Amino acid sequence: MIKKIGIVTGTRADFGLLYRTIDLLQKDERFETNVFACGTHLSPEYGMTISELESKGISNVIAVEMLLSTSSGVGIAKSVGLATISFADAFSHANLDCLLILGDRYEILAAAQSAMFLNIPIAHIHGGEVTEGAFDDCIRHSLTKMANIHFPVAEQFADRIKQLGEEDNSIHVVGSPGVDNIVNEPRLTLPELEESLGFSLEKRCALVTYHPVTKAKNEGENDITSLVNAIKARSELDYIITYPNADGCGKQIIEQWKEIEHLTNVHIVPSLGFLRYLSVMEHVDCVIGNSSSGIIEAPSYKVGTINIGSRQAGRPRSELILDVDMDEEAIKQAITECCSKEFKERANDIVNPYGEGDTANRIVSTLALLDLASFGFKKFIDRN
Repeated sequence: MIKKIGIVTGTRADFGLLYRTIDLLQKDERFETNVFACGTHLSPEYGMTISELESKGISNVIAVEMLLSTSSGVGIAKSVGLATISFADAFSHANLDCLLILGDRYEILAAAQSAMFLNIPIAHIHGGEVTEGAFDDCIRHSLTKMANIHFPVAEQFADRIKQLGEEDNSIHVVGSPGVDNIVNEPRLTLPELEESLGFSLEKRCALVTYHPVTKAKNEGENDITSLVNAIKARSELDYIITYPNADGCGKQIIEQWKEIEHLTNVHIVPSLGFLRYLSVMEHVDCVIGNSSSGIIEAPSYKVGTINIGSRQAGRPRSELILDVDMDEEAIKQAITECCSKEFKERANDIVNPYGEGDTANRIVSTLALLDLASFGFKKFIDRN
């Protein structure tokens, strides 16, 4: 019997992590799939990245409108409400056996709510983690309680899911999708990458992505003046800057980036896309910002990350992560350390705590083996 799987993607980032799994599911005769694209995929301001799904050959893409043109808390709350209505309509016509979701964003919360009320079993990737500097943290744990099948990326996250009362037979450790991409996905050659970007990568270079901090311990974390000034001061590097996500203060951060877009060593690319992002990371000297990719994927490239502020607090780290506050001098010193010969030599011996790949194969194999209908009823397991 063919299993019908729905997959939700709301941003360029989660699509990059889901792509291999979607591709394997769509090539596997045991499955039929629908891919529900929402959020910034449908926003011209953020690059209308639904086109990337089409360019990667993804079929059965269903657009789910949900995003209001605001990044305020009220706007996000209303977007979740609109998304819940839209997903309810989309899912009610799809006859799904399972909904596959990833991560911790509010779009995914809306999708999971709709699936839960429609009695569609939910499989959740990247549960059990902690990011103390974002409301995503609460969303992720809420998704765990709504999900029926769990795909954590490491044993310690599986243990946390068990703490939340989930059954052992619902938890399958699969490793990080980001690391899986690094191991398996082809890259653009340097000439191809430079042609696609429209500028040279011959100089030392940093990849910069800074997202809004939605549960900031320090309200100044969403003012990136210190980061902007550090970039101005360390002009010996080129900087490839990608836009933030659509959370509150995202537009403010974009406006601050535009203040330095005239600098010859600053290249602002609203969305690198999946293939270019992986290819760029292979050629940079360091990653700067507060994106999870700097924590999870960059160590597999033996590239150091300057992680700014509290957004990723609680995630396990390799020794290649340099944690700093939103402080100009601290950022400049971290750039010096991250680009030093000694740091790069030390990086060769670092092991990434997020695994070694094969995640997509593990997810697909598990979904094929499981009796999805049997996961409709959940028990709470008390653990003493």
